[in-house]
Amino acid sequence: MASQYDVYFAVDFFNEAILFTASSSGELSQKILQKIEKGSLASDGAVRLYRTNQKTLRDIIRFMALYNIPFHEAAIPKEVDDE
Repeated sequence: MASQYDVYFAVDFFNEAILFTASSSGELSQKILQKIEKGSLASDGAVRLYRTNQKTLRDIIRFMALYNIPFHEAAIPKEVDDE
């Protein structure tokens, strides 16, 4: 089950934009820490961390681009009609 959730990503503090993606939590942490050390991460480095699978992340990114909406709106679970 854990292998299904193979993508780690960081979103800005206000849950609007995806900042980084990585294949492990260690890799993601390194990316975040490097940006904090350079002083190039807004909100003093405050980010929200998430973990999901590649398909879900692709769908979220597609929704964000297609409808020009922030992450927190694109990531709301959509109802699927199985009929």
